[in-house]
Amino acid sequence: MSSFSITDVSNSNDRYKLFVLECLPKEFSEIIINLGDKNIPILNIGKELALYLDKLEDYRYLTIDAYDYIIKLLEKGKTKINQTGNEVIAIYNLGVLFEPTLQINTSKLLKDFSKSTAVIIIWENIVTNLDLLTWETQKDQYNIDFSDTPLKRIQYAI
Repeated sequence: MSSFSITDVSNSNDRYKLFVLECLPKEFSEIIINLGDKNIPILNIGKELALYLDKLEDYRYLTIDAYDYIIKLLEKGKTKINQTGNEVIAIYNLGVLFEPTLQINTSKLLKDFSKSTAVIIIWENIVTNLDLLTWETQKDQYNIDFSDTPLKRIQYAI
C-alpha cells in the first residue's frame, strides 16, 4: 500500500486530490498541531456547519444552504503551503454530513472540491479500505464511498 507525504499532497496533479490521514483519538491533538505547524488550514466541518445551522432561520432550503455553506468554508479555508503546489485544506468531524435531513452526498462533494484543491481527511477511525471510510460502530449504516476514486493514505510521520 502506498503512502504519501505533505509534499506529495501539495504537488499532486491527480484529477482528484483526496488524501486520508488516519489517526487514533489519542493522536488527534498532536496531528492537528503538526498540520498547523506546516501551515495547513484545518477545518472542523461538523462544528462549523452545526453553528451555521443553529443560526439559520428558514429551513425551506436546508439542503442547498448547508451544501453552499460547506463549499464556502472549504473555499475560504484553503491555502497554498508552498510556491508551486496546490491549495490544501485538512478537514475532520464529518459525521454531521450524514444527517438525513441535509441530503448531502459527501463523497461527491469532496471529490468535486478535490479537483481544484488537495483535501486531507483527518479520519479518527481505522481505515481498512481506502475505497470506503466507515465509523467503527456504524459500518453498515454510514460510510463515505470512494470506490470510483480511492483515497491516498498520508503517513502520520509527516
